[in-house]
Amino acid sequence: MAKIRLGILGATGMAGRSAVIHEENLKQKGQDYASLELVTGSPQSQGKNLGEVFKEKERDLSTRYSFWDQRSCPESYSQMKVHGLDAEKISKKVDYVISALPSAVAKEIEPKLRERGVNVFSNASEFRWKNDIPLIMPEVNPDQIKRVNEQSTKGVQVNNPNCTTAGFTPVLKALERFGLEKVNITTFQAISGKGDKVSGSEYASNIKGNVVDDWNKRKQYNGEEKKSELEPVQILRGSTDRQAAQKKGPDISVQTARVPTQFGHLESLKITLSKKVDREQVVDAIETWEPPEQVRELPTTSQTSLKHVQEQPEPERHLHHGDGMGVVVGDIRQLDENRFSMFCLSHNLRQGATWKARQSMELYLKSKDLI
Repeated sequence: MAKIRLGILGATGMAGRSAVIHEENLKQKGQDYASLELVTGSPQSQGKNLGEVFKEKERDLSTRYSFWDQRSCPESYSQMKVHGLDAEKISKKVDYVISALPSAVAKEIEPKLRERGVNVFSNASEFRWKNDIPLIMPEVNPDQIKRVNEQSTKGVQVNNPNCTTAGFTPVLKALERFGLEKVNITTFQAISGKGDKVSGSEYASNIKGNVVDDWNKRKQYNGEEKKSELEPVQILRGSTDRQAAQKKGPDISVQTARVPTQFGHLESLKITLSKKVDREQVVDAIETWEPPEQVRELPTTSQTSLKHVQEQPEPERHLHHGDGMGVVVGDIRQLDENRFSMFCLSHNLRQGATWKARQSMELYLKSKDLI
């Protein structure tokens, strides 16, 4: 079977660099179903070799943070030239793209690509609430992939949720059998989720030895919290309208914070269930839950989507479970007859970003018998 022609949009950014590493990761595993034909980047990066940009950006981050482990561009892609966002030129080179673009940029270019027959799998937030574009976590709501058939453009589009949602939503799915009434969440999120802006001196000096939030002074709210309260309901209940999602439930409230770690979003969950169950039943539900068969067969899917440990999961010890595509759940406590607390940990650039977009692309390809 011929390889698909793939492009990575925003390949020089934090999540985009992760997408490039993922392409090499799949190739090393023998899952070589795509040919990376094009990478795009910001105006400052255009015309440079991808490997050069990798080195510059990772060096800047390691200069700011002593804990930063520099990532290298895979040798096979290091000499690729970084291109700009020209929809016509992109459509002549590729048929599929993984988009790691900022939302404002995605808003302009992604529709133009779809119109020209390019299939878009996007990590950007811009189209997560557009009725005909499904918001998909393949292990949770794979049936939503059929909604791309309702799209009127030549190319299709699928979006994945924000990195916080990607961590705890599989846990909620596993416990759904007991009825979900209320979920209170506090997050401790790695700085890489903010992108390369964390290499700036102001942010770096503020986060050192500190815990900060993503408060938007102009809008007077934390956008991470809003997204993380509504997107899980859309995924679990199929809501495509924000107001409807708020009414449908479960009732989810989220408070988010950034902590000085490189990768990994740790989330503290307090979950109220409809049914009276004991801790053993909750643990068993998490340990035995698995995605549908068609998702388990995808190259990017972890062999164990949920892993239970007795203690609180830690980024240093548990981050790369399932190659970063699994969620680790631990320190499960029963608070009363239907209320439980626990922690979960996920890799924010893999489970929570472009690797998840790649998994959605694989789900689409499988639905078309292309992999």
